[in-house]
Amino acid sequence: MSRVTIQSIADHLGISKFAVSRALTGKPGVSDATRLQVHNAAAELGYQNRRRTPVTGTTIEVIFRDRTVASRELWIDVQNGVDSEAVLNGYNMAVRWTDDASILKRLETNTAGFVLIGPQGQTMFDAICKSPLPAVVVNHVVPPLLDIDQISATDIEAGVYVARYLANLGHRRVVYAHGRMGYPGRYARLRGFAEAINAIEGMELREIAFADDQAASDLRDALLAMVNTDFEPTAFFCGSDGVAVTVVSELMRLGLRVPEDVSVIGHADYGIATQISPQLTTVKMPHRQMGVAAVRILLGRAGGSSELEGLPAQRVSLVPQLVERQSSGPASTRSWRSRLRGAAEMSAVEDQ
Repeated sequence: MSRVTIQSIADHLGISKFAVSRALTGKPGVSDATRLQVHNAAAELGYQNRRRTPVTGTTIEVIFRDRTVASRELWIDVQNGVDSEAVLNGYNMAVRWTDDASILKRLETNTAGFVLIGPQGQTMFDAICKSPLPAVVVNHVVPPLLDIDQISATDIEAGVYVARYLANLGHRRVVYAHGRMGYPGRYARLRGFAEAINAIEGMELREIAFADDQAASDLRDALLAMVNTDFEPTAFFCGSDGVAVTVVSELMRLGLRVPEDVSVIGHADYGIATQISPQLTTVKMPHRQMGVAAVRILLGRAGGSSELEGLPAQRVSLVPQLVERQSSGPASTRSWRSRLRGAAEMSAVEDQ
């Protein structure tokens, strides 16, 4: 016979494993009737508690895979949201930078639950699923059917919105500037952007990528190549605000005006969006609120919230908003090719 686990009892009773865990360990957050029901089921099924009874957890453990991930601005914002909501509810926040899944067992004694921020390895996901404590993942993607609550943002929807926004301004030739490749959120936004553009008659899309988000020479080469094929874009949607700053700076260096010749839209609404001229129109992401939402769901699971009781893991996507500033405007009806520095030089070289 297979070993009876907390999950076995939860499945038998049709309640969450977190409610079972709190009932068996004497923690608050479950009713007396549920606690009695859990203990009776545990005895009936032959459950053996191999863990010593922990004290009530007072700490929310935040786990990053490494310090490089943790240093990215978006994840710092998420962490700040976790911290503020934890303090508001009387909890402490501790931050770990590790991919060592064995740390979870050592942390369980005084932990209310885990918040995994950013990309994680499969071993960490496996360990979290086995833990009796609740956990929430804050990231763009998680493994399929992962039995853990996830907080993210509506990246695909954001791409759709930006495409329609540009179309309403009269733009018909547009570019999606990835910046550096490899970020799932950027691919998701492109997906929505491309789907919306394909549904709009006469609208065309090109993609460009850089070796690095600040690789302005890659943008210059791509732009001159597009112009050489008679594709003269009037708008760029960028993978991040950092990419958008690179695009704006290089377009202006090449002699173009933003937004009179070309509109540029960023993504995230970091501080840099208002530190350049023209200030960036951008998609403001609710990164801090994602951290807040993660704590609320975590504590709901830990406390046996009636709103979550019996529900499977959830995928919660928060909705961003477009912030209009100075870098976007109506599509130009005049060609800017003659003002593009470098176009003449390229034509001369090709004619030789």
